[in-house]
Amino acid sequence: MPIINIIAVPLDKKKKAGQYECPTYVTSDRGITFVFSANLNMESEDSDPKKWILSGTCLLMSDD
Repeated sequence: MPIINIIAVPLDKKKKAGQYECPTYVTSDRGITFVFSANLNMESEDSDPKKWILSGTCLLMSDD
């Protein structure tokens, strides 16, 4: 994953269209190592997040 620019946004101003709520884990052992959900921009606002959910897409904060 390339360098990510993280921006905090209040919940009432959070954009939902065209974003995938990507789970972020500490290790490759999924389960209780879940840390937070990162909202990642998809190709367009019409993109379907189910594509990423079905492929098991997540972010790992480890190098294993």
